[in-house]
Amino acid sequence: MLNRTLLAGLLLAAASAPLAAQPSPCPPDVGCSRGFGLGTSWLRFSGRMQNLVLWRNDGDFDRTPPYYEAPGQEIGLLGTFLAPRLELTPVEPLRVVWESELGLNLWSLHDPDEYAAGSDRAFRLAMRQLYTEGRFFQGALGFRAGYEQLFDPSGLFLGHWLGAATLSTEHRWGRLALTGAQLPDQTFEGVGYDASSFRADTFVVGLRGDFPLGRLALTGSAWGLHDRQVVGQPLDLLAATVTLGGRWSRLSFAVDLDLQYGVTRGRAAGRDETTLAWAFQGSLDLKQPVAGPGRLFLLLGLNAMLLSPDDDHDGNARNGAFYYSGKSRSRTLLLTEDELRDRGGNLDERLGERRPGDGGKHTLVRPGLAVTDLSVGLDALGFLRPLVTLGAAWVLNPDNALGASFVGLETDLHLELYYSQYLSFDLVGTFLQPGRAAAALVNTTGDREATDPVGQIEGVLTVWF
Repeated sequence: MLNRTLLAGLLLAAASAPLAAQPSPCPPDVGCSRGFGLGTSWLRFSGRMQNLVLWRNDGDFDRTPPYYEAPGQEIGLLGTFLAPRLELTPVEPLRVVWESELGLNLWSLHDPDEYAAGSDRAFRLAMRQLYTEGRFFQGALGFRAGYEQLFDPSGLFLGHWLGAATLSTEHRWGRLALTGAQLPDQTFEGVGYDASSFRADTFVVGLRGDFPLGRLALTGSAWGLHDRQVVGQPLDLLAATVTLGGRWSRLSFAVDLDLQYGVTRGRAAGRDETTLAWAFQGSLDLKQPVAGPGRLFLLLGLNAMLLSPDDDHDGNARNGAFYYSGKSRSRTLLLTEDELRDRGGNLDERLGERRPGDGGKHTLVRPGLAVTDLSVGLDALGFLRPLVTLGAAWVLNPDNALGASFVGLETDLHLELYYSQYLSFDLVGTFLQPGRAAAALVNTTGDREATDPVGQIEGVLTVWF
């Protein structure tokens, strides 16, 4: 109710405030066509809305009929999602950003006539971003404080919605940013202010540098994570990332290398557990004009990701599994996150385990993981993009997957119809042939060797405004 009241108040103030007769120029990062003046201030309203339909023949790779489950094994949903965003610029160096999510609201479950806010049938409303930022002295001094989605350069370690505060400085040679953040959780605490403390929380502190090198860019970061959410097993973790990327009119690439070192006290039967893990990620995208009449481009994309494995024994003094955020650049929809609409349940996370501390924000894929995918398609006539994606995945330590190594082979047939940057309709047919490694780690309530294929159809209508 408070969120809705805040939004209504902002819109009412915007409607009742007199527009400046001769407004000052818009701030550089607020387009005049998307905002309007409020005296000396500027207000911009934007966002996106999605309608989604999805059908999948099964949630695992075993067709054994489940007990006490009359609806069966298939998955099907129709839903709507809205993410409004308000940006208020009182003066040019300052900006306040507010973003929320209404949904994903399922047509069969969420009822707009439901008034009980705590009911499962009520429309879902989540606050996503709420922060203030400033930029002074041509960027030499900047800050941001509040809730945001924070990424490390690769996104493999940090890609979370959280509370953070950042100080930054920007010059011709590059940009430096110092960030302190707190991952959300209520472990051993309540919702009351008096019940909250710092004794069972997760904190992250990081220093990031972005340095342009002509058409190339070098980014480095170091992050320290301190987690005390598991009683008697505090974790201190250092994560370092180096990213080299480049972008041209037709070609772009990025290469990431991540290293992690840490100690979990008392994790190994009362002894300390040492983490030494790594990750690698590379991506290449090409958009090449094709000779002939009309606007026709060949699209080519290649991605690869490696996550280090643990040894054969869980609970000993060594952990080799990477603390993984679940975010990657892969275009696969079942092997990795579905970027059309993330609903969870992607295989790269289901193969691992959620760490009980840090609010379950990281996944430890103890068998390790290798994912690669190739996408080939066309951009035709300025409104049509057909695309075919082939992806495959393996584990790096078969001993942690009942001796199996192959996770699966995914094929996506993707057709996108779009209008400028405001409207798109995506229709995707997906076929996944799982391997024995996926069966061993996903079919936990049935046949651990069954590898029945999975088919999925997904349609998404998206409007950006």
